[in-house]
Amino acid sequence: MRQHTFCILILVFIASAQLLWAQPIKKKVLYLNSYHHGYVWSDEIRKGIMSVLNTSEFSLEVQTEYMDAKKYNYNYITNKLVTLYQDKFADETFDAIIVSDNDAFNFVRQHREHLFPNVPIVFCGVNISSDALEPGITGIVEQPSLVDTLNVALSFHPGVNHLVVVGDQSTTGRYIRRQIENVMAVFEKRLHFEYWTNMTMKEMVSKVHELPDNTILFFIPMYQEVDGRFYTAGEVMEEISKYSAVPLYSAWQFLLGHGSVGGKLLSGKKQGAQAAEMTLQLLRGTPITSIPVVDTPAGEYWFDYRVLQRLHIPRTMLPQGSKLINSPKAFYTLPKELFWTIIISLGILLMITVSLVTNVQERKKIETKIMDQLSFLEILMDTIPQLVWWKDENQHYLGANRAFANAFGLDRPSSIMSKSDLEMLNHTWEYAEWANSLDQEVFKTRKSVTKARTKVQDLTGNTVWLEITKVPLFDRLGQAVGTLSTAENITRQLSLEKQLLQSQKMEAIGTLAGGIAHDFNNILTSIINSTELAIGDVAEGSVTQKDLRRVLKAAQRGGNVVKQILAFSRPSQAGFRPTDLGELLHEVLGLLKASLPRNIAIKTTIQSGLRTVNADPTQLHQIVLNLCTNAFQALRSSGGILEVQLAEVELGIEDARMLNLTSDVYLALTIRDNGPGIPSEILDKIFDPFFTTKDKTEGTGLGLAVVYGIVKGHNGAITVSSSPGEATTFIIYLPSNEALDESGSIPLHKLSPGMGRILFVEDDEDQLQTTPRILEGLGYEVVATHDPSEAISLVAKAPYGFNLVITDFDMPDTNGVELALELQDTAPHLPVMLVSGREDATTAASELKNIKQVVIKPYNKNILAQAIDTVLGA
Repeated sequence: MRQHTFCILILVFIASAQLLWAQPIKKKVLYLNSYHHGYVWSDEIRKGIMSVLNTSEFSLEVQTEYMDAKKYNYNYITNKLVTLYQDKFADETFDAIIVSDNDAFNFVRQHREHLFPNVPIVFCGVNISSDALEPGITGIVEQPSLVDTLNVALSFHPGVNHLVVVGDQSTTGRYIRRQIENVMAVFEKRLHFEYWTNMTMKEMVSKVHELPDNTILFFIPMYQEVDGRFYTAGEVMEEISKYSAVPLYSAWQFLLGHGSVGGKLLSGKKQGAQAAEMTLQLLRGTPITSIPVVDTPAGEYWFDYRVLQRLHIPRTMLPQGSKLINSPKAFYTLPKELFWTIIISLGILLMITVSLVTNVQERKKIETKIMDQLSFLEILMDTIPQLVWWKDENQHYLGANRAFANAFGLDRPSSIMSKSDLEMLNHTWEYAEWANSLDQEVFKTRKSVTKARTKVQDLTGNTVWLEITKVPLFDRLGQAVGTLSTAENITRQLSLEKQLLQSQKMEAIGTLAGGIAHDFNNILTSIINSTELAIGDVAEGSVTQKDLRRVLKAAQRGGNVVKQILAFSRPSQAGFRPTDLGELLHEVLGLLKASLPRNIAIKTTIQSGLRTVNADPTQLHQIVLNLCTNAFQALRSSGGILEVQLAEVELGIEDARMLNLTSDVYLALTIRDNGPGIPSEILDKIFDPFFTTKDKTEGTGLGLAVVYGIVKGHNGAITVSSSPGEATTFIIYLPSNEALDESGSIPLHKLSPGMGRILFVEDDEDQLQTTPRILEGLGYEVVATHDPSEAISLVAKAPYGFNLVITDFDMPDTNGVELALELQDTAPHLPVMLVSGREDATTAASELKNIKQVVIKPYNKNILAQAIDTVLGA
């Protein structure tokens, strides 16, 4: 037990010793101030000293003594101060002495041996040369930046050449004057120096009035006594500046703000801080000989903003890094106390507000969580083309992306917040009801719906098809809290699919038509030619002749049916030329108006100055006639208005893509009627070949198919919009030309009696029998053969024995184009006329110069005669 007690006592003793050892070392410092409390310069020095000493590691006792040498003569007070300090500090020992300004410095140097023996001295604010200092003294020389300040003054006032130095005969005043005299040589050719010393205030005010404009005043820190009252240097400057028309300068920062412009100014606070740092080095054990005297000019550029403004000195003339006093403060600058008062008040108000809206926040807690989860995706979603939106459990919108806002004509996505489908999409309520019910289904079943297609009207009234995917949204606990929807505008995709399907239908019909056209046209040609020959063999006006003419008419109608099939399946560009569509419309509508009933009116709007289109006028006639005839049949029972409009439109990139066209200028032909409309279930079928809702006696179902084929053959596009009880509108877009080419007109050929020898090549036996007889009836000598090789041999034997070769295109071994190619080498002068049941024969023949004409079967005597006359007449 005793051992334990002994150990505890030992530990307590050690801990107490450590605590005692850790106490700061106590030091005593004497600060001897040349002047009095309230003198700004020395007060600033003391602030600088204390700012450093108060933060040191020592426990310092700083004794401050004021000598009052500004108010009282130094020689008068010296002996009294010696007596005072002998008595006062008889039992005091100081570790260091700090002195400021010359009077205190001189006093300590003179009396240190018997007042403060062996105590190190640190000075500041002293105007001396560091060369004549005795040991045991260091510090900072008061070395104002006179050259820099005067250079700045001269740069501000280029016309100045006279400097008046205002000072006194105090110790400091004399030392500073010597410093000024030392730099006079620098300004020898630029400034004339004049000194005003120990003038009364009245004298200075009087002389200031007389100073010329080329003068500046330079103030040395000084005191003035007027009627028993002491005036500080700052007060003297302020009084003089009231009467001075010339600028005032100084080299001390504590005088700034009393009328001085500024300059590179010496700071008393920094002098004091430097002296205190040196003192701490001494207290830490650094020998005083290792702490050199600082005697380089010091200072920072400071200026008075108000004086600069009064003298019209721009801030751009100030040296780099200059600082200002009295500059206007920003309106938002606040004192620290006021700032924190506002912050705390706002915090309290915020807490009160939070407590008041707790109920509202609870109700919207799920909304906030969803918005927090999706907020980081906002920028990403605004850049994707798909529509994206999300709702809460009540099917109210929580947000959407930019594509959604653009699709429904909203100014910004946030405008849909907290709205329902019926509130937000009231212009398309059918879609709103459908979307709302689908959201409810997804939310209740917790199952996704993918690629649901629906149509919706945008704000312009256009129908847009959307492909929508909806998924439920879950919170962290797995509870459904809303729905997320994405949609893609597939209007263009569906449009292209329809166009592709229609093209495939046309291609299938074209393949069928092309397969039968040749054989069918050969049959029709044989029928027509045989019938024409038979008509010439029977009596004029006989019953047989009438029967034969009916056969001829029926065969020609059969040929027209084949041409219609080929027109919509494989449209040909033969006969294309620049065409004035407006003039063509006037012509067609003029013919139609004559046959209209009175209850149907035509309203025509044709833009003036239209471009032309590169087209076959006959085919355009057929388009207008077919569409107008359909409109007349729709209006005949109830009557109405048929509107026909023609205008130039420039299709943008998106509109052109929807029509599978290139962006360019088009002529838009609009044909609209206000009839009963077309049911939506058959609207997609109206361009199908042989599709019709009319009676068998009214149509074959080829009219709109022909229109579609002709438009596609002209590199155009056609759209239709209709609904029961509303207008039906067809719009045809045709590429435009710059101007009408008059050279595109087709000359008419005058028939003349036939003369010459023709080589006829045909593999069809019926035509081989009938066509030569037709040609002979026209006056030509004909040599007929079914073998292309024999034809080549005949021409080779007599290259000039024939005036024309007429050959069929489709032959078993050698087709008509290949035969023409052989003949071009054998007899390049011999023209060839190609006959065929196929429209594509024109394209195949276009590359050979000797093929002068292409005649499409079935043909009659007049067509054949006109074609031959065209070739031989040329």
